Amino acid sequence: MAPHPVDTSSRPPASLDGTGDLTRLLSTEARLEQRLRDAQEEAAALVAGARERAAAREASLAAELEAEERRLDAAIAEDRRRREAKVAERAVSEARAFDAMGDDRIQALARFVVERVIGAGS
Repeated sequence: MAPHPVDTSSRPPASLDGTGDLTRLLSTEARLEQRLRDAQEEAAALVAGARERAAAREASLAAELEAEERRLDAAIAEDRRRREAKVAERAVSEARAFDAMGDDRIQALARFVVERVIGAGS
């Protein structure tokens, strides 16, 4: 088989061939370095933006948590006030009921308690 002829019409003359390749290589390297710098800058900007958004979200969540804590504290305090009011009402009611008892009833209850205590001790 005969070797295929090589088309040299698109090649530069042999004396410029190495220089042209080097020039293209240096040009390509410069473009790639610029693209790398651009990509690094874009990445840095994306990271900075993400950090800012994360910090803003964290601050928002902290504010929500603080508001919820205040709401819960207020609800607990209100519940405590209601319970204390119920206890106070019951105490007043029982004090009135005791004050309304006659002396005979009080003496009978006192005797009952004493008999139970003494009877339990025997």
